[in-house]
Formats: sequence, structure tokens, C-alpha cells
Amino acid sequence: MLRIAMVGAGTMGQVHSNSYINIKGGKLIAICDIQEEKAKKLADIHCAAYYVNFDEMLKNEDIDVVDICLPTYMHKEFVLKSIENNKNVFCEKPIALNVGDAEEMVESAREKGVKFSVGHVVRFFPAYEAAIRTIESGKIGTPKLIRTTRTGSYPSWGWRDWYGNYDLSGGPLLDLIIHDFDWIRHNFGDVERVYAKSLGNRKHGQDHCLVTLRLKNGAIVHSEGSWAYPSGSMFGTTFEIVGTDGQIEYDSRESSPIKKHIKDKEGSKIVMESPLPADEEPYTKEIQEFIDSIIEGRKPKISGEDAIKALKISLAAIESSKTGEAVVIGGGK
Repeated sequence: MLRIAMVGAGTMGQVHSNSYINIKGGKLIAICDIQEEKAKKLADIHCAAYYVNFDEMLKNEDIDVVDICLPTYMHKEFVLKSIENNKNVFCEKPIALNVGDAEEMVESAREKGVKFSVGHVVRFFPAYEAAIRTIESGKIGTPKLIRTTRTGSYPSWGWRDWYGNYDLSGGPLLDLIIHDFDWIRHNFGDVERVYAKSLGNRKHGQDHCLVTLRLKNGAIVHSEGSWAYPSGSMFGTTFEIVGTDGQIEYDSRESSPIKKHIKDKEGSKIVMESPLPADEEPYTKEIQEFIDSIIEGRKPKISGEDAIKALKISLAAIESSKTGEAVVIGGGK
């Protein structure tokens, strides 16, 4: 039984905590967060220890895996410290804010011989998995056009409003639609050229971005991401895949059978849910896959190298949105 420690008990920490209730082959034994009440709340669910100091947790607990659910700008520090202590590491996406930091993390894991994976969870969502199975069956022919959207209101609930500081979050081009970039690159091929437009509105926490990708195989991608919707708006994702013999469409707002109206300190919001069996819940599946890779002694399905490739697409989109020019991945014109 692998002994797992989690650092970060905020939004994603709560999501991962729920997943660990159903994980096989691993047990959450410690949780660390500088907000003690949050760490204790999650720790109580798992009968786990809780800490406000990461170094103290590493010193006191016998840990096999560290799960990092911290803001992006903290990833490098805690990933490297965990790896230096010979821990396998699962880290939330995006891997880092720049390629140099990401490569250092991946190389460190390689040198230490520990497993390292990044939470590009969209690969595990049932609708996205089903779409790929349909394509692989040949039912729509060769994909030529892919459209994705990922839209909602600005995530004002972030720790000390870190999403609004693009030096810490990268904005929606990095934090939000990197989900789609990973899924697209992994399933449809490497990206050759990136062109992006963005509102770039940090002051009021509203931003909207449009990205066009040209894949090396000639397919075209239109990817849209938004933090510009009114507070309380329903978060939603869509995709459309057009092939030589047909197409596939999906809209999370139309396919979720449960609609919840929830009041919070900012007013009210609508949340869509699609109840899934425990073993089909996407966040549980991605963590289970990582745990299985350690037990089975194999490479995780989502590698650090995969995370770097997705990061490069997001960084190219950010550059393009600033310069107004298309960016070729790897340089050139």
C-alpha cells in the first residue's frame, strides 16, 4: 500500500481528497497546508495527519508519493524538494510557468529514478475518451478540423487572487486551455504553428482568448477559453471534431443531467453535474493510473515530457497574443 501525502488543501486539494476515498493501492496519510483548518478538515476525512510545514511532514512521515495541489508558481519548489527526498510526484497542471523550470523538474525525476506525472485530466473525461474511440474506429474518417471551448467566470476564489497575477498563473492561455492543448496534441498530433488573440484584461479579472493551431499533419484547431463570463455563470466545455467522413460534437452544458443552483458569498451560480461511478470519475482515474504506474514499475501514461509539450503550446499562444504574430513551435516561420 503506497503512502501518499498531499500538499495544498484548497480547491484542487479537495477534489483530490475526494478521489483518494476510492483509490486502490494507495492511502492518503498526511496533508499539508499553511491554512491549518483546511488541512485538518481534509485530514479528518482520511484519518490522516495534518501539517502546516512541508519540511516537517517530509521529516515525520514515511511517504511514497507526494501529490502537489498548489498554485502553479509554487510547483517547482515543492516538486524538486519532493524528488530530492526520493518521493514519486503527482503534480497538478500546468507543470510550470516556463520551459526551463519544467525541464529541470523532469530531469530531476529522471536522475532520482522516481515517477513524475502531471494532472492533464481531460484525457480521462468519458466524453473525450469516447470521442477518441469513435475516431480510432474510423467512423468519421480523418480529423481535419477540431474546435474546443472552455468557458466560465473568472476564478476569484483563488488563493490571494493569484489567478489575476499573470506572472503567477499565466492567465487563461496557460492555466485554462492548456487542458485542451494537451488533449489535442496527444490525440491529433504535434502542433506546428500557433496564432492567438486575447483581451488580456487582468485589472477586472475578465479575459477571453482565441487560439488557432496548425498541426504538423495539416489539421486545423480553433480553441477558445474564457474567464470573461459574469460571476456565477455556468462553466462549460465543448468540442467538435470534423473528419473526412463525419463529425462528433459535445457540449457539457447539454449532457449533464443534474443542474444545481448554489448560493455563495458572491451571489449564486449554476453547477452542472454528471454522476459517475467511482472508478469512472476523471480525477480518480488519473490518480489511479499514476498509482498503478508505480506499483507496476512502468512509465505513467501522462509523462513530464507530455506536460512540457503542452506548456510550449500555451507559451507560444501567450507570445502570439502579445506580438500579434504567429509563432512556430521550435522556431522558424
